[in-house]
Amino acid sequence: MLKPDIYSLVSQLVGYKFSSQNPTPRSLLKYLLPIDNAYGFYTSNKVEFYDPIQDQIFYRKFDVKNESIRCDSIDYINGRIDYYNRLWNQEFGKNKKPNDKIYYIPHITKWTLKLKLSSPIISNPKDSISFVNKNVIRTLDNEYIYTLSTKLENKVFVSALNKMIYVYLDSLRFGKKLIPENTLYNPIIEYQDWFMSSGIDIDKAESLLTIKPDRFNTESPVAFNSNLKNELISAKFSIKANPGDPKWNSTPAESKIINLIQNETLDSFIDDYKFENINKINFKKLSIKLKCSDKTAKKIIEKHAPYLLDIE
Repeated sequence: MLKPDIYSLVSQLVGYKFSSQNPTPRSLLKYLLPIDNAYGFYTSNKVEFYDPIQDQIFYRKFDVKNESIRCDSIDYINGRIDYYNRLWNQEFGKNKKPNDKIYYIPHITKWTLKLKLSSPIISNPKDSISFVNKNVIRTLDNEYIYTLSTKLENKVFVSALNKMIYVYLDSLRFGKKLIPENTLYNPIIEYQDWFMSSGIDIDKAESLLTIKPDRFNTESPVAFNSNLKNELISAKFSIKANPGDPKWNSTPAESKIINLIQNETLDSFIDDYKFENINKINFKKLSIKLKCSDKTAKKIIEKHAPYLLDIE
């Protein structure tokens, strides 16, 4: 199996999305952080796709521990997506409008993990992007990394992934001493501090590029485990190819909350809608954001994430 393109991995870790206004991830690299935790993306054991043209839902169930069936299930759904996209091009291609591109649906990724970023030790109040005290979750799609995640437990996997990224970053400076203005200055310090604060000798830590999984007695591989907080969430989710389609949810407000839960960002989102100095949700403020009544906002939270009410 080919070793990963680490620059591509780094780009995913900083949440880079290609656009004409942002052709490279360079402006985001200074925000690169090590990870604290990793867990499976496919633990719902189900993938779905709603075809808007045929008005039909296609789905496949699988066991996340059975790689052959998991991959076959995703391939089937992606095949249905390809058919839909071809049909869309044929039927609507001649009369496209500027916003018609929203009907194009991308594939479901096959080698994805969820990663929780570490909180930074370096922050600049002037930065428009801040991860301080936020539970930032990234997804990482790479076959080499995913395969190792099916063989390694969290503690070993997280350390080895961070070591791989650190070695890559350190090699880019070619032994030169960096100054704060350099793009990689903060990331290198963040990774060094992560190892120190974790009590791990960075020089002795293994990298995912060299680690031998067979040496470890792995009872709970990363790829097969979900975030423990999922046990506190009422809603059970499958992986949907087009989760934003109104077909899936009853109201835009509920759709918003479900989308945040699926992306593991609900907690950090809710933090912005609490009373000052009180660990309690301000439903009036939240309702304005969700464009619904405060009673509806509370019902949605009670239905899908009641643990947020238990902390009040």
